[in-house]
Amino acid sequence: MVRSSRRRRPTLLALLAVLVAAPFALAAAPPETASPGVSSGISPGSPALLTGDSAAPSGTGRQVERFKHHLSESGYVSQSGSESVFDLNGRYCDGTVFSALWPNPQSPYILTGLPEVPGQAPNTNPPRTWRLRQDEAVVLIGRTPPPEAYFGFDLTRVKGSLHTGPIMWPSVVDPVNNETVRTTGKSPYGRPFALVITGNRHTREEVDQMLAASGLGDGTNNMTIPPAMYRLGLGKRSDQFLLGIRTVLAKPGLEKKLDDYRAKPPLQVFRVRPRGGSENQTKPVYGPAPLPVPRMRVSGTGATELDLNPTLQKLRRRIIAAHPGYKAQDIVVRRGFEESNPGLQENLLTKPPLTGVDALSNDADDPITRNFRLPNGSFVVAYGTNHVATRQASYSSVTMYAGPKAAVSLAARNNRDLRGSARDFLADRPDADKFYAWTFSRAGSAGPTGPHVTELPSTSTKFCSQYGTDRPVDMTTLRAVARAYAQPGTNTRPAMSSLLLDRLLVFTPK
Repeated sequence: MVRSSRRRRPTLLALLAVLVAAPFALAAAPPETASPGVSSGISPGSPALLTGDSAAPSGTGRQVERFKHHLSESGYVSQSGSESVFDLNGRYCDGTVFSALWPNPQSPYILTGLPEVPGQAPNTNPPRTWRLRQDEAVVLIGRTPPPEAYFGFDLTRVKGSLHTGPIMWPSVVDPVNNETVRTTGKSPYGRPFALVITGNRHTREEVDQMLAASGLGDGTNNMTIPPAMYRLGLGKRSDQFLLGIRTVLAKPGLEKKLDDYRAKPPLQVFRVRPRGGSENQTKPVYGPAPLPVPRMRVSGTGATELDLNPTLQKLRRRIIAAHPGYKAQDIVVRRGFEESNPGLQENLLTKPPLTGVDALSNDADDPITRNFRLPNGSFVVAYGTNHVATRQASYSSVTMYAGPKAAVSLAARNNRDLRGSARDFLADRPDADKFYAWTFSRAGSAGPTGPHVTELPSTSTKFCSQYGTDRPVDMTTLRAVARAYAQPGTNTRPAMSSLLLDRLLVFTPK
């Protein structure tokens, strides 16, 4: 272990004393200190998006102040970051990103912004992607989202520019989700918690002890950036990471609470590191203490949807028979993205319409169709098994996207919306509620109507005008993604081999 002669570290006895004294200490914690050239907040000139909220989130203020005090007492430097929603459709239209990358419109992504360490190599996508010194940690403190079908804290690695593409965007480890999160109470929802991200064992041990002394010991979650697979450091060749939060499908009656959570996330984020005796903050204080690659959750339970295939084929025939004035074209979803670890090793890049390895949670399986054309006067029926009804997922949905390169989202329907929709064609089948059939239409009153139909914007629509720009989107060319999150019992994505693949029927006038 590398230690500076000027660095003051707590002894084991001192740390134990902190743990014992924690419940009684810090009614007025001393302010955080930092070494010269580094502030405990955002450095001057940092992007406005990085401005941290000086007020701690409701319900975690005391723990945050205790943690900041323990950081100072233990000789750590900290910098504050931010948490806010990143609207990929909007960021495509304003030119921030080269593609919207097929976002889930029902789960606006909350992204972490972090400041750079003075003297480090510039980040490619600041403040959303960040490098991490090998003895640094990122610490998130706050409250978990309200009750919902799924939430997940996703740590990914981003290689390439989000502005120009292409990118490689694999998941680093399994997400911390609503079935695995540790909080300070019995419920995973609306409770204080902490999340620690590092690749250094010594740093993790010390930060975890400080969080325990701050009253968050039972609610501390660890995520590993394994040095065996990723380059930690602040130089040009080091990897860059992104932390995103998915929140989707609030429990009935709690939609406003989820909207409020997204609008102002009750979270505070810090990058913390041991202070050295040098002015150079890019140089590690601790020697390498690499954490191993964590064990991965295994997809699949052995149970499948495959016995439902005869009913699925009957559903297809009846959908076609219901529209005799139209020509039907079959499209089946397929695996669109390689899994993260193989994709990382193969250096697979994503630049729509090319799919390689993308920012897909390890909790999700997101099969995708090929691109297809849907002119005005036509419609498409998405159909298949409702993966939540078959217990293959905790949340599932089907989403339509426009533009082979833009990949912006137009409309989505989730498992709750889709429930019962297949009865329009399978009223005589006892297993009808295990299926769905939903129409996305550009046929107006001449096409299908009713509660299970979503009208899509016409091909002449200027998509980006809603964001005040004129960036073009090919509205005629569509693509569909069928999502399935977090199978009950495994807390990760279902095995694709256990699913009956979602399908489309594209109807054009004869």
